[in-house]
Amino acid sequence: MNVCIVSGRLLKNAVARGTEPKTLTFTLENRYGSNGSEGSDKVTYVPCVMFNPTPEIEALLTTQGQNLQVELEGRIMGSNPEKERRFNTEVIVRNKSLAILGPPA
Repeated sequence: MNVCIVSGRLLKNAVARGTEPKTLTFTLENRYGSNGSEGSDKVTYVPCVMFNPTPEIEALLTTQGQNLQVELEGRIMGSNPEKERRFNTEVIVRNKSLAILGPPA
C-alpha cells in the first residue's frame, strides 16, 4: 500500500491547469529536525498534485495559498528513470484528505 501523510506550508499559490481532469500543482515546504536552536531546521520541498479539486479548495489554494499551513494524505509517484533523464517524485493528493491547519504566517 502506498500512503503518505505530509504537512507543511505552501511555498506559493497553487497553479490550476486543464479542465478534464483539472489539476492543482503546488509545493509544500516541510521543516524537521529542530532541536530548539535557531537555524537548525532541515527543509524539504514536496511537490504535490491534486486532481479535480473542489471549487472551494481550488479558490483557496490558488488565491490565498502562499504560506498556508496544510496537512494532506496521498500516494507517492515517481517517474521512470529509464525513460527520463531525471527522476522526479511527487505526491498525488487524495481529494478528501486536505486539512487547513492555520492561516498564512
